[in-house]
Parts: sequence; C-alpha cells; structure tokens
Amino acid sequence: MPWVSLLVIVPLVAAIVLAMIPQRDRMLARTVALAGTGLTVAVSIVVLVLFDRGSGALQQIDHVDWITSLGISWDLGVDGISIWLVLLTTVLFTLGMIAACQHLPERGNMFLSLLLLSEVGLLGLFTSGDLVLFYVFWEFMLIPFAFLIWTWGGDNRRRAGLTFVVYTMVGSLIMLVAIISTALIARDHLGYVTFLIRDIQGVPFSGTASTLLFAGFVLAFAIKLPLWPFHGWLPLAYGEAPIVVTALMAALMSKAGVYGLLRIGVPLFPDGANTLLIPIAILALIGIVYGSLLAWRARTMRLLVGYSSLAHLGFIVLGIMVFDQMAAQGAVLQMINHGVVVAAAFAIVMMLGRGTGTEDMDRLGGLAKGAPRLAVAFLIVTMAALALPGSNAFVGEFFILAGVFRQFAWMAVIAMAGVIYAAVYMLRMYQSTMNGPAKGVADKGRATELRRGDAIVLVPLILIMFLIALWPRVFVDASAKATDQAIAPAQLAAGRPLIQIAPSAAATRELP
Repeated sequence: MPWVSLLVIVPLVAAIVLAMIPQRDRMLARTVALAGTGLTVAVSIVVLVLFDRGSGALQQIDHVDWITSLGISWDLGVDGISIWLVLLTTVLFTLGMIAACQHLPERGNMFLSLLLLSEVGLLGLFTSGDLVLFYVFWEFMLIPFAFLIWTWGGDNRRRAGLTFVVYTMVGSLIMLVAIISTALIARDHLGYVTFLIRDIQGVPFSGTASTLLFAGFVLAFAIKLPLWPFHGWLPLAYGEAPIVVTALMAALMSKAGVYGLLRIGVPLFPDGANTLLIPIAILALIGIVYGSLLAWRARTMRLLVGYSSLAHLGFIVLGIMVFDQMAAQGAVLQMINHGVVVAAAFAIVMMLGRGTGTEDMDRLGGLAKGAPRLAVAFLIVTMAALALPGSNAFVGEFFILAGVFRQFAWMAVIAMAGVIYAAVYMLRMYQSTMNGPAKGVADKGRATELRRGDAIVLVPLILIMFLIALWPRVFVDASAKATDQAIAPAQLAAGRPLIQIAPSAAATRELP
C-alpha cells in the first residue's frame, strides 16, 4: 500500500469534492472537510507505526518514473526528520479545520477546499525525495495560502497577498535555477540526469559551485521561514490573513524553509554551507534579537505571536547551521515544539479576539476573572513559549544552546538575549490581558471563556505539549540518525573532530 502517497492523495480528493459541493450545503462541506483531514491523520499514524526508528535513510518510498527523459520521478518517502513534520501537519490541519468549521466564512466550501490544498502542498513537500517534485509542491503550497489571504483577509488583504506572492516567487525562481544547475553538474559525475536527492547527495561539487547552489536554495528557504531581513511579507500576511490561516502559516509553512535547509541545503552542498555558516548564523542571531524586540513592542496579540516566531525560527536555523549533533537534534525537536506552541497561542488569540472584538492589548485587561479556564490554558502556553524547565520547549532550546556554545560560544551568548526577551513579551501579553487592570472590555471576559468547541482545538495541543515535555526522547531518538546523516557532510567540510561526528554518518559520507 502506497501509504506516503495517500498522505497527498486523500486531502487532494477531499479538496476536489469540496469544490463541487453547492455553497448552500454547508453541513456536507463540513463533513467532507473533517473526514478528509481525519483520514489524513489516520494515514500519517499508519506511516508512523511502519516507520523504522533505527534507520536514518528515506523509508516507505513510493517511486514512479514520471518524465524519464528528464530524470524526473514521483518519489515520496519519510525519514526521521520528516516523519514528525508529517504528523504535526496532519494534526494541526485537523484542529485548524475544526476551528474553521465552527466559524465558517462566506463561500465556506471554497475556504475549506483551499485549506485542504495547502495541506496537500505541505505534505508533498515534507515527503518529496525528488528536487523537481519538491519544487512543484513548494510552488503549489503558495497558491491556496495566497487565495485564502486575498479572498478572506482583512481590509488590506490584496496588498498583503501580493507582497506574500512577490517575495515567495523571487526566491522560488532562484531555487528553480539552482535545482536545474544541480542536476546538470551532478550529471557530469553520475553519468545520467537525476533529481533524486539521495542520488545527488555525495556528488563532489566544487567549492564555488557548492556555495552558489547553496545560496540559491537558502534564499528561497530564508524567505519562506522567514529569516531576517527577508521577513517583509510577514506583518502584512500574518496581520491580514484569517486567524486560522495565520496559525497554519506560522506553525507549518515556516517549517518548509527549515526542513529544506536541513534536508537539501546542508547535506547536498556541505562546502557551500560551511562557507556561508557565519553569515547565515549572524542573520539568525539578528532575527532572534530583532524579532524579540518587535514582539515586545507589538500592539496586537497576533503580531506579537507572529514576531515571536521570527525569533524562535532564528534559534532553529542557528541550531542547524553550527553543524553540531546536539544542536541539530534540538532544532528538529524545536520544529515540533514551535509548531504546537504557536498554534496554541494563535488559538488563544482567536478566542480572545472573538470574545472581545479586538486583538489590541492596550484595550484588554482583567479577563481572567470572567474566563478562569482560558486563563489557566493561556498560562500553560505562555510557560511553554518561555521554554521553562519542565515545559516541552525546554529540551529543544537547551540542546540548541548547548550545541551552539560548544562550537561558537559567542553565538550562544547573543542568542540568550532571545530567551530573556521571550519572558518580557510573553508575560506582557498574558499579564496585560488576563491579570492586568480591568479595561473597557473587561466585562466581556465571560465571552472569552473556554467553550466546548474551543477546548476541542486547544486541549489536544496542550496534551501534546505535556507528552513532549515528559518523553522528549521518543522524538529525539527517532530523528537522531537522519539528523546526524544530514549534518555529517558539513561537519567534515568544516573539519570538525571525528569524535563529534556520528560514526555511521561519517562512514556513509566517506564512501565513494
């Protein structure tokens, strides 16, 4: 059974069916949408059950030659890195679909269909083993997100959607050139044209070619993350998109760039990655500090959470780019943690905004009195965002900082500023809305209280946080070998001591 291909096919079929349902039949549309995401979760669980945790290679590969003359193929599979992103994607889209179905906008059938199509793009991207297929899903993902912003966004939605498309297309076109160049250069060494990532890995690109190709890919990844200073589309897109769409973009779409960096950029072009290590690390550090400062000064809860993502993603990029086993494993774990925490944070923003009619923190205060259950849930999410010991984000952030300190102590010292600022802006948001002085909308506290429909979305996210906090080893052990193999080529290019490189990964890299 082609389980990995079904991850893409199931939501695609559901999206097509939704598009054909009459707009007046909203109940049927909800049923199809929830069934589509629910079945996709079930398929992802089957893929996880069949996953061999002792292997770092791509598994459960569905391979069909697509355009044989050009070496392009339908090639999907999962490894220790992508398996968790796949599960995260299916779970968050299911919860997002539940939230969307509770407050369906006009032309809701098309809204739900586009959500499913964006899930198709992300799942295809996270499982692609072919560079052209990776690019197809990369571009495919852009279309539904752009239409969701354009059609159902705020007053400034057209500018927000256009800015998002222009930024993304610039990076995508450069990445397409890099993909074609990669295959042509690899042909001279392999003797045939191929876009399969596992075939290209190990090709000895020259130092110049490796640097240029790595830069071509990284530009696209940096825009999608986004990484400072390529974040110009973020305030508009996050601020104008429907809150469910904003949550999915911040929690999942941003991981496309990080995943591409770890799955393609670093292992395929280790010399280029080593050459650009310091510049990219500096951009990540600036992003950590700059994103934290913007979050601190943000007026709305939505932008505060959005800018905090800019800082947290800087941590993840830094963990990958220092080429350290502990830091890289922490980065993979933090991808999951960030996705869960930011989704929960946006869910709370949605509840507060819906109940009070505003997301402006200056107009909120004293809401905990009327919404004690939401206040408790909000506090748990806040503590997770701070990466306090005992929270799900603590282990990932600790791994990143420890690994970074081992390689570049000065980077770890600067990155610590992000940890300090996180306490400032997250506690500010919680204090000003829940426990601060009562303000004009304090009487609406009861309207923000956690309802049954809200609990269906928020409680599973909090349970996942507790699961990761109690058993982080489950996630780290499953991804360790794939992560080690991904960074081993760059470790060797950087001349790291062999004691820091996983023996199996180093041996694999040294084979002719």
